[in-house]
Amino acid sequence: MAIQKYEPALDLVKDRMDQINGLMEKFKDLPDVQQKLQGAKDALQESEEEMMNYYDLTDIAKRDLN
Repeated sequence: MAIQKYEPALDLVKDRMDQINGLMEKFKDLPDVQQKLQGAKDALQESEEEMMNYYDLTDIAKRDLN
C-alpha cells in the first residue's frame, strides 16, 4: 500500500506545514515534542479540509441562488 503525501492547497497552510516540519527536524530527538508537532500538523490539515469544504459549499449555494 502506497503512502500518500499530503499537499496543502492553501499557501498559508503550506507555510505553516513547512514551519512545523522545520521544528520537527530541529527537535527530532524529543519524542514528546514530535508528538505535539504531529498533532499540530494533523489539526492544520483537518482545518484546511474544513475550510475547503466550506468554500465548496458556499460556491454551490451561490450558483444555485443565481
